[in-house]
Amino acid sequence: MLRVKNMVTEIEKNILTDLQKKGEIVTYTVTADLFYEGQTPVVAYLLLSGNIHLLKGKKIHNTISGGTLIGAKELMNHTPAELSAQIMPKSKVCFLSKSDIREILAEDNEVSKHFDSIINL
Repeated sequence: MLRVKNMVTEIEKNILTDLQKKGEIVTYTVTADLFYEGQTPVVAYLLLSGNIHLLKGKKIHNTISGGTLIGAKELMNHTPAELSAQIMPKSKVCFLSKSDIREILAEDNEVSKHFDSIINL
């Protein structure tokens, strides 16, 4: 089941396993800004473990945890983010570039159909 709310998509475990093979995985040791409100993300962020705070202004709007994807729709449609994203220490994230996502979409499988539905919501 696909659930999307405020730029965030919960990813099913079987799809999560396939997706993390497609991009670059990074573990953050300190708090870092991923993107700012009004900015178009430069990659989509697949959070594997840890937490990301989504902020409106300087207030935390939501905190997401592993198994979620943020910024994919904004990246592929070149639209500004509604919220800022700040990743917390000890969080592991997989960066999915536009070309990574295009490759995923070109495949004919469950993952490509899942991504197509995210981008075209």
